[in-house]
Amino acid sequence: MRRWSRLFSPWRFDGRVVARRLRAVAIVVALLAVGWLGLGVGPASYWVDVTRFVQPRDAFDVLDRHGAVLRHARVDGFDRRWVELRRISPHLVNAFIAAEDARFRSHDGADGVATLRALGTALRLRGTRSGASTMTQQLVKLVYGRPLGPLSKLVEVGRARALERILSKDEIVEQYLNRVPFGDRIQGVERASEEYFGHSAEELTVAEAALLAGIPRAPSATEPRRHLERARARASFVLGRMQALGFIDEPTRRQAESELPAIRAVRPRPDEAPRFVDAVMALERAGRVERNGGTLRTSIDVELERHVDQELEATVARFQSRGVTNAAGVVVANATGEILAYSGAARRNAAGGSLDLLARRRQPGSTLKPFVYELFFERGGTAATVLDDIALPRTGALGATFEAKDYDGRERGPVRARVALSASLNLAALDVAARVGQDALVDRLRKLGFRGVLDANRYGGAAVLGGLDVAPVDVATAYVALARGGTEIPLALVPGPPRAGARVMTSGAAAVTRDVLLDAHARADAFGADLVALGGGARFALKTGTSSGFRDAWAAVFDDDLTVVVWLGDPAGHPLGGVSGFEAAAPAAARILGAARARAAIDLAAPANATRQPALVEVSVCAATGLRPGAHCTHVVEERFAPDTIPRETCDAHDEHGDVVLAPRYAEWIARTHPSGIAQSFTAPASGDAPVVHEPRDGSRWLVDPSREPPRISLRAWVGRAEARDVVWRIDDAPVGAASWELVPGEHVIVAEWNGKRSPPARVRVDTPSPRARAQR
Repeated sequence: MRRWSRLFSPWRFDGRVVARRLRAVAIVVALLAVGWLGLGVGPASYWVDVTRFVQPRDAFDVLDRHGAVLRHARVDGFDRRWVELRRISPHLVNAFIAAEDARFRSHDGADGVATLRALGTALRLRGTRSGASTMTQQLVKLVYGRPLGPLSKLVEVGRARALERILSKDEIVEQYLNRVPFGDRIQGVERASEEYFGHSAEELTVAEAALLAGIPRAPSATEPRRHLERARARASFVLGRMQALGFIDEPTRRQAESELPAIRAVRPRPDEAPRFVDAVMALERAGRVERNGGTLRTSIDVELERHVDQELEATVARFQSRGVTNAAGVVVANATGEILAYSGAARRNAAGGSLDLLARRRQPGSTLKPFVYELFFERGGTAATVLDDIALPRTGALGATFEAKDYDGRERGPVRARVALSASLNLAALDVAARVGQDALVDRLRKLGFRGVLDANRYGGAAVLGGLDVAPVDVATAYVALARGGTEIPLALVPGPPRAGARVMTSGAAAVTRDVLLDAHARADAFGADLVALGGGARFALKTGTSSGFRDAWAAVFDDDLTVVVWLGDPAGHPLGGVSGFEAAAPAAARILGAARARAAIDLAAPANATRQPALVEVSVCAATGLRPGAHCTHVVEERFAPDTIPRETCDAHDEHGDVVLAPRYAEWIARTHPSGIAQSFTAPASGDAPVVHEPRDGSRWLVDPSREPPRISLRAWVGRAEARDVVWRIDDAPVGAASWELVPGEHVIVAEWNGKRSPPARVRVDTPSPRARAQR
């Protein structure tokens, strides 16, 4: 290649060089003469793949729900917008013909005269050389590229001549003018006209047309914003060619040369909600959302989006000294699932600023607790049901035992579900999870839209405490379902009508769960504040979460219309300095909810039955037992129930002094904590009743790691409402000498014998993880 390039470089007065140059030119002329007869003949489909000339996808503007531009989106890396030839100024068509291909209307795709002229200029010792490519050949080059290097020139001739038999001259002009490059990844005359002059190619003047037509030959040298004088000099040349070809007369040329087209400065490209727009563009490429011409309207409210960014940025700054480096938040309209704000990373230039933190999976802490309580309510529990907030050995991930604690290190013993959920008590939540079963909980999380949830054995009892990784956007989907009364809908990135959704929770259980989370008084009793004023003064439901080791702070708030989820932390996973969800994330989420409520332009009209909740019934109950108050009950509260779950039993758990008489299973807790107002009953159960295995429950499953010391579990039996003492335990029909059992892999049958009566069998299963699962720990 260097040998041939030297032959066509500027000559020196050397006879041998001249001789070689003449021989080379003669060879080229001979090749062209022979090729001219063969190139482009035969079926046109042999030379041209017409599918390559299909109109490419245009760049477009991504808009918010009110029409504000979020981003000007290039397609395949190019900023282009196809325009029909009839909407292109004739001045521009003539300017390009004058500048690039004077005989365009008369040749067959390859210009023999221009080719000979190009060869003639190549023989000159000095001076400017002339090109021979026609606009048709240049179009072929734009579509096919030049994969064969210099030999591509011959192929271009063949394809150009064939293309002229497929497309009309006007179609070729339209294709060329829409594909010609102008630098800065701008492709086509429409976007070039808009960028440089601020109007469409249909409105170009003669002077503007000449300036545009002069750029593609050398975009970097004639780009008018940087090299205006060079661009005007090139435009003057184009105007001269237009006059010579009769496209304009002398006065028009002089007037156009005297004009100085106003060149627009580079416009700042909007970049709002970048991670959200990335997701929208991915859907657009997949054909799952449609554009309306050059625009794509989304569900985002850009003003609300900016407020969310500002609120999260301020919160990060407030807790930065304690390890918080970034934050993310999302606002959703419950009726439609439309995302109204999507802050993927509040600090774009900080750690994780280029990531979509709303889509990255982190441990959610207590934000999953409402969903296990809702499942418990579906299975007969109520907000008044008494749970055991007692520290017990638990089986966690892959069979490892762990000791859970409440956030303040206390044990509250018997506690009503409303209080337990409002105060986010870990021990009570573990009791609820044990009652509903880990498999049922994990299956429910999958149905609520949590992606990447593994088998229940992978988490054990830790699942309800947030021992699995979830994405904030999936947390938002689940809370939207709860806000809607139990119907789940996917989140939407473009506006749409309200949707009925698929039911994933019973309406009554969802209503009770919502009611507990809406209880500002219970929230204030637990955390010392209700945060209602931060949300604008109206009630809202709230649940917070803090992951193990203070690595993540979460908050989810919602009302009938809106759901907000906020995450704070360090994207690298470094521990925070004791930053909790209620302290840091909840105030930010409440303020964001207040701002969203204040956006009057947002249409939040809910469809019929989309968020309507069933009416709950308020009933007086004993605060200690959740039953109808008895004669000795000293503390009565009002509790709300789904209509078919109102308790009918009357409380008889108090002695004549009003003290609560607890079952023997609370003995160890009483000994540790010495609670006031509590008495313990050691009254023997009625001798005629048969025992029931209380721990472990029938159907329980464990996963034990054989590389660790086998865990032991307690064995407990009840007779009626009292715990039985002096129980004889049999496991697989073999007697057990103590009220505890070391877990052994396999399927087992556990039976309690008391006072000559046998309990129904409790069947349990103990597994060991696969080697691969152990390696994942």
